[in-house]
Formats: sequence, C-alpha cells, structure tokens
Amino acid sequence: MSAAEKSPSGTPAPEVVPGTAKAPGWSLRWRIASGLLFVPLLILLARAGSLAWTAFVALQVGLGLTEFYRMMRGKGHAPHFTLGMLSGITLVVVAFRPSLAPLDFLVTAAVMLLLALGLRRASARGIVESMAVTAFGVLYVAGLSAHLVMLRELPWTAGTRYEDGASYVLLAFFLTWGCDTGAYAFGRLLGRTRPWTTISPRKSVEGSIGGLATAVAAAFVARAWFASYLGPWDAATLGLLVGVFSQVGDLVESLLKRDAQAGDSSDFIPGHGGVLDRFDSLYFGAPLVFHYLRLVVLRVP
Repeated sequence: MSAAEKSPSGTPAPEVVPGTAKAPGWSLRWRIASGLLFVPLLILLARAGSLAWTAFVALQVGLGLTEFYRMMRGKGHAPHFTLGMLSGITLVVVAFRPSLAPLDFLVTAAVMLLLALGLRRASARGIVESMAVTAFGVLYVAGLSAHLVMLRELPWTAGTRYEDGASYVLLAFFLTWGCDTGAYAFGRLLGRTRPWTTISPRKSVEGSIGGLATAVAAAFVARAWFASYLGPWDAATLGLLVGVFSQVGDLVESLLKRDAQAGDSSDFIPGHGGVLDRFDSLYFGAPLVFHYLRLVVLRVP
C-alpha cells in the first residue's frame, strides 16, 4: 500500500478501522530504517537471480497468503490454508522453471483437489465462499507475484544477458515505489480532495496525481541510470501505466482490508505494516512492466 494511505494527508486524524488494535500512524523513523535495511538486500537478491531470487519471492508469497487468509478467517471464511500455500509456492516455482510441469495440469489438479476437499466440510456453512477465497488468494498474491520471477528470468527468452534480468526487476520496484513515495509526499503536503473515502479515507486526488507524475519521472531517471533499453516513449508510457495501475493495486488491497475490517494486513514490516501493505502496488506494477518489456521493448514472441 502506498504511504499516502498509511499516513495522514493534511490535518485530519487517521481513521482507525473498527476491529483493529492498530495505533494511528507509523513512525517515519521506522519507515526509513526498514527501507535502508531492505533496499540493499533487494538489490543483492535481484543481482543474484536464480534460486536466491525465486526463494525471496516464494517467501513473500507465503507471508502474503498467510496475511490474506488470516483476514478472510476474520470475516468468518475457512480457506484451505495448506492447499492455498502449496498452490501459491508451486506457481512461483513454475514461473522459475516452466518445464517442470505444465501449468494447465497444475491448475486443473488444484481446482479438482479444492472441490474434493469441500466434501470434508459438507455440514459447514459458506463452503463455496471458503473455496472461492482460497482460489482468489492464490491468484491475487501468488499469480501476480510470480511475474517478479518471470521478469528476472526474462533474459532467457529475450536473448539478452542474464544479468539484465536484475534491471528488469528493479525497474518494477523503482517505478512502483517511486509512485508510492510521490503519492505520500504530495498527499501529505497538498491533499484535500478525497473521493475514495469509502475505500481509503486518507487517499487524495492531489496525492494520486503526484504519484502519477513521480512514476513518470522515475521512469526517465531509470532510463538514464540503469534501464537504457527504454526509449523516451517507452519511459513515458510505462511510467503512466505503472503510475495508474499501481495505485489501483493499492486501492484494491485497501478495499479488501476494509471489507475484512482490518487496519494493516499485519505489523511484520516496521513502519510499513504487512507484506500485503508493502507489495500491493507491486502486484499490479510488476505484471505491467513484464508484459510491456516482453511485448514492446524486447519483442519476445
């Protein structure tokens, strides 16, 4: 989730969603400290690629699914945690090595097993809802996160150097979190108009526009710094796309949390909340960067 929602945009006090014990606001000091620790590790893992990067994404998926299913249990659903977790990790592994197993076979097997497990809860209420929640969690957290692995392994099909995969991954992070930072800064300084109060009461139009502008600026900075494969038009287009849809991803997670009456998905990351809170924008940003690079920039058939 972008910082524009986690921190106040203007003078109104942060709203605490009923049913949470979350204290209003996170310390900016914690945000900076956790960022300083995480960014070097992120760069190191992205450069290493291969199993190291895949393991990192799998860990993020495991933590994200745990948070998601916990929220759904709070709503009275009973997701199949083990099946969902195994399915999510399998999606990440198959993104790393597609030759290990046909994806259509794995999806078919998972759906059939999910339906069969429903028979064990024949006397329970909300069986269909619980099955749907299980499948949605896999698609939302694992299916979208798998694009981070696909980005890192893209050089194999694009015919570029394997080291270039690190820049593809870091481009997705750079644009998405640049948008988050811009939305936070502009929302805090200028935020007045808040049309999304039913979803995210502290998110403002001014912050959203600032995030969009910052994402475009970040794309041109990336082009000059480490993404020379982007042309000017590519930088502008990709910046706009990520600037829009990463904020959509932010709002989607806010909608899920509000429906579950949760403040943050967890307090796993000091100053940021949970894994879902930190990666929600990236769930939309990473697939956009992957498909744009694959189809437009690298022209992979």
